[in-house]
Amino acid sequence: MMARDRRYRRGRPTVLKTRAGLVTAVLACGAIAAGAIAIAAATASGHSAAMAASPAAYSARSSGEGAVLNSALGNWNSSRQAVSYSELASLTQVQGYSQTRHQGRTLDIQRGIVVLATSNYLILQSASGSLHLWLLSGATKVQDVTGMTAGTMALTGSASVTQQEMSSGNMVPAASLLAGSPETAAALLTPTAVTQTASVQVAGTDLTVTVTVTRGTATVSQTATTPATGAPVPDQVMFTQNAWQTTDSIARGDLAVVVGMRSHGTLHAQLILFTPLSTEVVGGGVVSGSHF
Repeated sequence: MMARDRRYRRGRPTVLKTRAGLVTAVLACGAIAAGAIAIAAATASGHSAAMAASPAAYSARSSGEGAVLNSALGNWNSSRQAVSYSELASLTQVQGYSQTRHQGRTLDIQRGIVVLATSNYLILQSASGSLHLWLLSGATKVQDVTGMTAGTMALTGSASVTQQEMSSGNMVPAASLLAGSPETAAALLTPTAVTQTASVQVAGTDLTVTVTVTRGTATVSQTATTPATGAPVPDQVMFTQNAWQTTDSIARGDLAVVVGMRSHGTLHAQLILFTPLSTEVVGGGVVSGSHF
């Protein structure tokens, strides 16, 4: 896969996003939801320094949040500008992952930065370091909101961050808000010999997925299947792919908000809003010991 240009719309400067080179891909189905997280980050000397992050608590929000998410999803086809974007923008308190109930369904939302995009799922990391995997399907709605004021407000949930991006193209505040820091974002955008590993276990199931990225290659292993319906079934699967492989134009290092529902322990993405980042706007070096 050749490195690919990603251009900002509505007169904003052209920004290039680095994509890694050719790799051999072994296709496999796989997806996971939130669970315990272990992160290993290699130091400058080449030795790994282990870091552990506690799984994010499922935030049981008021019924108001469920109604907002339900409205955003239900009005996407008919009134995304007037309703869907506005509803998501109103959830200013959600700057990571949140889960709530509405009319018998479990609805979920997460803001963060993409760690990996495969043909079957996205792994998204919030500013707190919380990792969640969202299953994709043919019904998942995807929108690039680059250069769109209403869409960027829905993506970030922040008027000040949106104003800075729209007025001057400054995306550092958005990267800080959704990724945690520009350095974290840069580490996800830059091929490096420093090995980055994330492992997520789906609570109450046999499924654990581990992603190891070295230079431009992501090696993914999982211990169970990820069916569209039903619970995961034990099965050892391993595959490799380009770390910056795109799915519906979404790739590692993009800022995103994902909305969907939980079923059989797995998260199912119904709506994804995203915008690409670049090393030109957040910096291109990977700091020793950086992790995702």
